[in-house]
Amino acid sequence: MSLEEIREQNKQRVVQAALDVFVRQGIANTTVADIARAAGLTERSVYRYYKTKLDLVQAAAYLYYDRMTEEANRRAQEVCVSDLPGIEQIRQILTFYSHMYLEYPAQIRFCADAEMALSTAGRDKEDVNWPPEQFEISNSPLVRAIRKGLADGSVSQEVDVASLYYNAYDSILGVMQKMSYERRSLPQDACARMNQLCEIFVAAFRGNFQENGRK
Repeated sequence: MSLEEIREQNKQRVVQAALDVFVRQGIANTTVADIARAAGLTERSVYRYYKTKLDLVQAAAYLYYDRMTEEANRRAQEVCVSDLPGIEQIRQILTFYSHMYLEYPAQIRFCADAEMALSTAGRDKEDVNWPPEQFEISNSPLVRAIRKGLADGSVSQEVDVASLYYNAYDSILGVMQKMSYERRSLPQDACARMNQLCEIFVAAFRGNFQENGRK
């Protein structure tokens, strides 16, 4: 194995360890020394690959987003019935996405903390592939469902589907992040709230809502 391959392997080991420790302990309670121990490397070695803790937060956030997006898309394809109208596929996919926080509450909390840390440091302004993917070039299950709905008429041609796509993602993720911190919410109550939010966006894709309120 070449030195470059060893370096890349160690970098990946550090990022995976960082993600694991950040999720388990929280960003604020994690030190670079904690990450080094989890990775089986010295603290000095970690700093050789990542200059600051914030660099580790950013790298771990990218790893998290890549993995969760891949997992969400894979499972959405499994639960989505392909012969349903586009609007029904949108309902299935949004509902599925919105329930992911019940399985991954600690990861959702890390997502919120990482976004706050990176935003405070101005890192969110960098040219990186933050989710969701750009609507015009995305081939995600949700975008495919929207396009199918436009083709079969179940999604209104009068609505700004790109804006709805971004707003649905941001709104659902925001509520997931908030609810992941709420210890008092019962799973059935949380599901009901998320289902209600999804139905608002389904109605909007149908064209049943205008910008200034309901028709």
